[in-house]
Amino acid sequence: MNEALYEAVFCYTDKKVDPFARSYVDFDRIIADMKLVGYEINSFNIAHQIVLEELDYLIKKKGQIMELAMDMDNRDEFCRQKYGLSFKDIDALDPAHDFEFDIKSGQVIFYLVHEAQHKEQEYLILFQKELEQFINRTGFSFVSA
Repeated sequence: MNEALYEAVFCYTDKKVDPFARSYVDFDRIIADMKLVGYEINSFNIAHQIVLEELDYLIKKKGQIMELAMDMDNRDEFCRQKYGLSFKDIDALDPAHDFEFDIKSGQVIFYLVHEAQHKEQEYLILFQKELEQFINRTGFSFVSA
Protein backbone atom coordinates (compact mmCIF):
# COMPACT_ATOMS: atom_id res chain seq x y z
CA MET A 1 0.00 0.00 0.00
CA ASN A 2 1.48 3.38 -0.89
CA GLU A 3 2.23 5.95 1.81
CA ALA A 4 -0.37 8.51 0.68
CA LEU A 5 -3.12 5.89 0.68
CA TYR A 6 -2.01 4.66 4.08
CA GLU A 7 -2.16 8.19 5.48
CA ALA A 8 -5.60 8.79 3.96
CA VAL A 9 -7.05 5.53 5.24
CA PHE A 10 -5.41 5.03 8.61
CA CYS A 11 -4.52 8.45 9.97
CA TYR A 12 -6.96 9.67 12.60
CA THR A 13 -6.07 13.04 14.11
CA ASP A 14 -2.34 12.86 14.84
CA LYS A 15 -2.26 9.11 15.51
CA LYS A 16 -2.01 6.25 13.06
CA VAL A 17 -4.45 3.47 13.74
CA ASP A 18 -4.33 0.43 11.50
CA PRO A 19 -7.36 -1.85 11.97
CA PHE A 20 -5.78 -4.26 9.51
CA ALA A 21 -2.39 -4.65 11.20
CA ARG A 22 -2.99 -8.39 11.78
CA SER A 23 -4.75 -9.05 8.46
CA TYR A 24 -3.48 -11.50 5.91
CA VAL A 25 -5.86 -10.76 3.06
CA ASP A 26 -5.26 -9.78 -0.55
CA PHE A 27 -5.65 -6.02 -0.22
CA ASP A 28 -4.62 -5.44 -3.83
CA ARG A 29 -7.52 -7.59 -5.04
CA ILE A 30 -9.97 -6.12 -2.56
CA ILE A 31 -9.08 -2.53 -3.44
CA ALA A 32 -9.14 -3.32 -7.17
CA ASP A 33 -12.62 -4.85 -6.76
CA MET A 34 -13.77 -1.80 -4.82
CA LYS A 35 -12.44 0.57 -7.49
CA LEU A 36 -14.30 -1.40 -10.18
CA VAL A 37 -17.63 -0.70 -8.52
CA GLY A 38 -16.73 2.83 -7.47
CA TYR A 39 -16.47 2.42 -3.69
CA GLU A 40 -14.56 5.04 -1.79
CA ILE A 41 -11.34 3.54 -0.45
CA ASN A 42 -11.38 4.00 3.31
CA SER A 43 -10.91 1.70 6.28
CA PHE A 44 -14.63 1.25 6.92
CA ASN A 45 -15.36 0.30 3.30
CA ILE A 46 -12.38 -2.05 3.16
CA ALA A 47 -13.57 -3.79 6.34
CA HIS A 48 -17.08 -3.90 4.88
CA GLN A 49 -15.80 -5.60 1.72
CA ILE A 50 -13.83 -8.16 3.72
CA VAL A 51 -16.84 -8.95 5.94
CA LEU A 52 -19.15 -9.17 2.92
CA GLU A 53 -16.86 -11.70 1.28
CA GLU A 54 -16.88 -13.85 4.42
CA LEU A 55 -20.65 -13.62 4.78
CA ASP A 56 -21.01 -14.59 1.14
CA TYR A 57 -18.90 -17.67 1.83
CA LEU A 58 -21.11 -18.60 4.83
CA ILE A 59 -24.24 -18.11 2.72
CA LYS A 60 -22.84 -20.39 0.01
CA LYS A 61 -21.90 -23.07 2.54
CA LYS A 62 -25.36 -22.93 4.11
CA GLY A 63 -26.90 -23.15 0.64
CA GLN A 64 -24.87 -26.25 -0.16
CA ILE A 65 -26.06 -27.91 3.04
CA MET A 66 -29.66 -26.96 2.35
CA GLU A 67 -29.46 -28.22 -1.22
CA LEU A 68 -27.89 -31.51 -0.13
CA ALA A 69 -30.57 -32.21 2.47
CA MET A 70 -33.60 -30.59 0.82
CA ASP A 71 -35.13 -33.68 -0.77
CA MET A 72 -34.26 -36.14 1.97
CA ASP A 73 -37.05 -37.73 3.94
CA ASN A 74 -34.87 -37.72 7.05
CA ARG A 75 -33.26 -34.31 6.50
CA ASP A 76 -33.55 -33.22 10.16
CA GLU A 77 -31.81 -36.37 11.37
CA PHE A 78 -29.22 -36.19 8.58
CA CYS A 79 -28.40 -32.57 9.43
CA ARG A 80 -28.24 -33.29 13.16
CA GLN A 81 -25.82 -36.15 12.62
CA LYS A 82 -23.64 -34.46 10.02
CA TYR A 83 -23.73 -30.81 11.16
CA GLY A 84 -25.00 -30.86 14.74
CA LEU A 85 -28.15 -28.86 13.95
CA SER A 86 -31.55 -29.69 12.56
CA PHE A 87 -32.47 -28.70 9.02
CA LYS A 88 -34.86 -26.12 10.46
CA ASP A 89 -32.12 -24.58 12.66
CA ILE A 90 -29.75 -24.35 9.70
CA ASP A 91 -32.47 -22.79 7.57
CA ALA A 92 -33.06 -20.13 10.26
CA LEU A 93 -29.47 -18.88 10.00
CA ASP A 94 -29.21 -15.75 7.86
CA PRO A 95 -25.60 -14.55 7.74
CA ALA A 96 -26.43 -11.67 5.41
CA HIS A 97 -28.69 -10.05 8.00
CA ASP A 98 -27.50 -11.53 11.30
CA PHE A 99 -23.99 -10.04 11.35
CA GLU A 100 -22.73 -6.48 11.52
CA PHE A 101 -19.30 -4.96 12.04
CA ASP A 102 -17.72 -1.75 13.25
CA ILE A 103 -14.30 -0.27 13.83
CA LYS A 104 -13.71 0.51 17.48
CA SER A 105 -10.44 1.64 19.03
CA GLY A 106 -8.55 0.82 15.86
CA GLN A 107 -9.88 -2.73 15.65
CA VAL A 108 -12.51 -4.27 13.41
CA ILE A 109 -15.14 -6.13 15.37
CA PHE A 110 -18.00 -8.17 14.03
CA TYR A 111 -20.96 -9.40 15.98
CA LEU A 112 -24.48 -10.74 15.76
CA VAL A 113 -27.18 -8.09 15.66
CA HIS A 114 -29.39 -7.92 18.71
CA GLU A 115 -32.25 -9.76 17.00
CA ALA A 116 -29.94 -12.67 16.10
CA GLN A 117 -28.00 -13.08 19.33
CA HIS A 118 -30.14 -16.08 20.27
CA LYS A 119 -28.61 -17.88 17.23
CA GLU A 120 -25.02 -17.54 18.41
CA GLN A 121 -24.71 -21.15 19.53
CA GLU A 122 -26.08 -22.39 16.21
CA TYR A 123 -23.62 -20.24 14.27
CA LEU A 124 -20.75 -21.56 16.35
CA ILE A 125 -21.86 -25.16 15.85
CA LEU A 126 -22.21 -24.84 12.09
CA PHE A 127 -19.50 -22.30 11.24
CA GLN A 128 -16.95 -22.48 14.07
CA LYS A 129 -14.08 -23.54 11.80
CA GLU A 130 -14.91 -20.89 9.19
CA LEU A 131 -15.24 -18.13 11.79
CA GLU A 132 -11.94 -19.09 13.42
CA GLN A 133 -10.20 -19.08 10.03
CA PHE A 134 -11.74 -15.68 9.26
CA ILE A 135 -10.52 -14.27 12.58
CA ASN A 136 -7.03 -15.70 12.03
CA ARG A 137 -6.84 -14.42 8.45
CA THR A 138 -8.21 -10.94 9.11
CA GLY A 139 -7.28 -10.17 12.69
CA PHE A 140 -10.87 -9.05 13.23
CA SER A 141 -12.54 -9.84 16.54
CA PHE A 142 -15.83 -11.62 17.05
CA VAL A 143 -17.67 -10.01 19.94
CA SER A 144 -20.10 -12.31 21.69
CA ALA A 145 -23.28 -11.17 23.39
